[in-house]
Amino acid sequence: MSTPPAFHLRTDFPGGVLPEVFGVLTVADPPVLSGENGLPGSILADALRIKGWQHYPAEVVLPGVDEPLVSFSIIEDLGKIERLARDFLRPGIFWVQRGEVIRTFLGKKPPQPLGVWDQFTEGTPVSLHASGNLALVERPATAFLCSTECPASKVLESCEWARRQCDEGGTVISGFHTPVEKDVLAILARRDANIVWVPGRDLPKSIDAVFKTPMDEGRLLILSPFPYGKPSRPSKASCSERNRFVLTRTAERFIPHVATGSSLAGDLDSLPL
Repeated sequence: MSTPPAFHLRTDFPGGVLPEVFGVLTVADPPVLSGENGLPGSILADALRIKGWQHYPAEVVLPGVDEPLVSFSIIEDLGKIERLARDFLRPGIFWVQRGEVIRTFLGKKPPQPLGVWDQFTEGTPVSLHASGNLALVERPATAFLCSTECPASKVLESCEWARRQCDEGGTVISGFHTPVEKDVLAILARRDANIVWVPGRDLPKSIDAVFKTPMDEGRLLILSPFPYGKPSRPSKASCSERNRFVLTRTAERFIPHVATGSSLAGDLDSLPL
């Protein structure tokens, strides 16, 4: 049995979603708390806003200490966070990668793996993982799903609908798995729509070229309800679980065609009335 951690980490991510990679930058490195105090957290917050980095309030909570250490969870690469830590004399960084917490020491000694994020939070285990623009978690979205077998008229209707989403700057959540869903994705990715992609697996370590432009433009969120590595590739069961997740994530839906006896028909029938 592993030893319970002597401290806890807290952060306010939208929707309780855990980003795939981020750093928690704090005032000191537990359990050594007598080191440098660094510049005030308010100045660090101003610097993060100026840089335009996605960041969220965080705390390192220590046993027997009344006031938690002011900290920030920063969604950027580790090199940038380390440079920021040096600038602000904040030696404590917890780097979190695919749910694993690693303490870093700014080059003074090797990184130290600490365990999984859920061990440190004192709360409900994280059930959603994400990569991309986390702000899209809380935007109103429309679920889009369509059966693999689809009449040509419904394909055209879907493409017209996708173009309207681009014109209106809408947000679409889907698995983008069937041929019609992929056609819609290609339209959404080229223009101004926001995309929430829910793969039928854990977060992929690489993405297809179609996602590159929306990712670079901050219009993409990859959202997974599966643990890391389970499953590592889509299956019929995981795709059905994904479809049900998409359908219950938002009240707005556009489903141009449901083939009789299809997996999508079964997914819809399984939802509570």
